[in-house]
Amino acid sequence: MAPMCESSECNGRVSTRGDRYTRPIRYGVEPMRIGAHVSTAGGPLKAFERAAAVGAEAIQLFISAPQQWKAPAISAEVVAAFNDARQQAAVPVFFHGVYLINLASQDEALAPRSVDSLASYLDFGARMGVEGTIFHVGSHLGRGMDEACVAQVSRLLKQVLDRSPAESKLILECNAGQGGCIGGTFTELGLLIREAGGDPRLAVCIDTCHAFAMGYDIRTNEGCAAVMAEFERDIGLERLVAVHANDSKQPLGGLRDRHENIGDGHIGLDGFAAVMRHKAFAAVPFLLEVPGLSGAGPDIENVMRLKAIRAGIGLPPA
Repeated sequence: MAPMCESSECNGRVSTRGDRYTRPIRYGVEPMRIGAHVSTAGGPLKAFERAAAVGAEAIQLFISAPQQWKAPAISAEVVAAFNDARQQAAVPVFFHGVYLINLASQDEALAPRSVDSLASYLDFGARMGVEGTIFHVGSHLGRGMDEACVAQVSRLLKQVLDRSPAESKLILECNAGQGGCIGGTFTELGLLIREAGGDPRLAVCIDTCHAFAMGYDIRTNEGCAAVMAEFERDIGLERLVAVHANDSKQPLGGLRDRHENIGDGHIGLDGFAAVMRHKAFAAVPFLLEVPGLSGAGPDIENVMRLKAIRAGIGLPPA
């Protein structure tokens, strides 16, 4: 495995490799934040109250119904109030795109709608000061990820970016490999980013459950090191901006997206310790999307489990 940080002098060093995003990798400069996806029922401002209630140090939210194409409807007054609340809370915020998005669809209506939805989210994201919008690329629906599919997805990624503010990040999430989904492997994600021109606004979110379902064994220090060496080779660590922290109901390589509470699945507490111990994740927010002990979504118990792991491996609190 090639060293990710050859000496202390590499803190703040800027990568110049090809078309990769040149954000400096600054291991240990910022704390690892433990956050959660929270409901915005009652309006996006409710996200901060709900995040505080579970001890979340980072937030992910929808700004429209995730199963509908309806565009976000947020007034200028709410945008201003959201920015005030975000600054007061001093936590990073991420949007999650709607579940209907499919940039690989051959449906003449669906692909443009996907672009419209993402562009809308990135526009609001810039106005509301969020880190970026995390989304699922979509499914090739059986045709395979051939040259035409790659060309289409990369072209549509560029269309989204062309319609979006310069500060808006478009964050591709790795998937569990089910149903012809695109972006399950780091090789696929890296290819799409390169074919889309390597724009610095293209970033990646690793979902631990999805990666595990795809066969990436992150349960040991050695396994996680090998997985992240592959990520570095195919994508570049500088593009990693978020983690969806989810245990897995399914065994390694199960190709099914079944989230479990932290420590109750096949990854386990030791597996999350291995992930959090790896220096590539040192300053990356961990966002819970677990079912929760009561089935109501991310809760204080799951947040505390990750915080306990963070403390146990000697990382500072946020």
